[in-house]
Amino acid sequence: MTPDLTIIGIVFALILVIIFFSAIVLYLAFRIKETFRKETRKGFTVVKIGFLIGILFLAGGIFYFFANNLGNIAGPSPTPIPSGPYLNLSVSYPQTVTFNTLCTIDFTVLNPTNATAHGATVQANGLFTDFIIQSSTHEVVGNVIKIGDVPAGTTIISLQLLSPSKPAAVVDTVSLLFQEMTAPVTQQITISVEGGPNLTPAPSPTLPPASEPVLTFSVSYPSSVTLNSNVTMSFTIRNLANATAHGATIEAQTLFENFAVVSSTREVVGNVVNVGDVPPGTTIISLQLLSPSKPAAVVDTLSLLFQEMTEPVTHQVTISIRGGP
Repeated sequence: MTPDLTIIGIVFALILVIIFFSAIVLYLAFRIKETFRKETRKGFTVVKIGFLIGILFLAGGIFYFFANNLGNIAGPSPTPIPSGPYLNLSVSYPQTVTFNTLCTIDFTVLNPTNATAHGATVQANGLFTDFIIQSSTHEVVGNVIKIGDVPAGTTIISLQLLSPSKPAAVVDTVSLLFQEMTAPVTQQITISVEGGPNLTPAPSPTLPPASEPVLTFSVSYPSSVTLNSNVTMSFTIRNLANATAHGATIEAQTLFENFAVVSSTREVVGNVVNVGDVPPGTTIISLQLLSPSKPAAVVDTLSLLFQEMTEPVTHQVTISIRGGP
C-alpha cells in the first residue's frame, strides 16, 4: 500500500471511531438525563457537569493520540539530495626523490555525482617553485593547473617534474577549486629530496641521428595496495632523439587481468595500451586501476614497442595486494 492510501485509510478509520464515540456519548447523555431529570439538588448537578467535563477531556486525549500516531506514520520529511556536484581529490607521488631527477605526480579528481563541476583548478603554494614542470596533461599557469569542467566519473591530471638541485624537504598543500564548491578540497604533499653535492651527475645522452628514435620507459605505481581499492599507474616515455617513433604500444602479460582498468588517458584494448606516435620529448600515460578482490602478489613485465625499434623496452612491475576477509 502506498503512503497516500495508508493516510486515507487512517483518516477513514478515525472518522468511524469519532462516529462510534459520539454515539456512546449521546447514549450516556440521554441515560443521565433520564436518570437525573427529576433531581434538582446541587449534588446531582455537580455530578452531571463533572461527567460532561470528563467526557470532553477523554475526547481530547483520544484525538491527540490519533493525531500523534498519524504524524509518526507519515514519517519525517525526506532529506533533500544535493543537486550540485562535489569532488574528491587524491594525489599520487613518490615520497622520496634524488635531486635533479624526473618524477611524476598524478592528481585524481573523482566526481561521484551526475552533475558537471565547472571551472575546476588545482592550486599549489610553492610546489611548482621547487619542482620545475617538464610536461603536463593539462595547462599549468604559475602555481595553478587549469582542469576546466569535470563531468561525472574520474579525471586524471599527470605532471612530470624536475626535482630541486639540492636536498630539501618539500611540504605543500594543494587545493581543488570549482565554481559550485562550498569549501576547497585540499591534500598535503610531502616529498623528501635526497642526495649530496659530491654525487656525479649522469652524463647527457648523445642524441642518435634523426632517423633513429630512441625511447626510454619508466613506470610509477604504489608497491603495496589494499584489495578493492583505486590505484594510479603512470607510464613515462622519453624520446631522446629528434625523430618521432610511430605506432607505439605498451603490452602487459597479466597486469590488466588482475587490475581492472577504470579510466585511462589512452585507449586500452585487452592487455595493450595504444600510445600512438611519440614525438621528441616526454609523453605521459596515466591509468586508474581497481585492485583485485583477494590478497596476492602481482608480478608482470611491461614492454614498450614501436615500429622503429630494434628490441622492446621492458620494465618489471611488482605490486603486493594486502588485506583479507
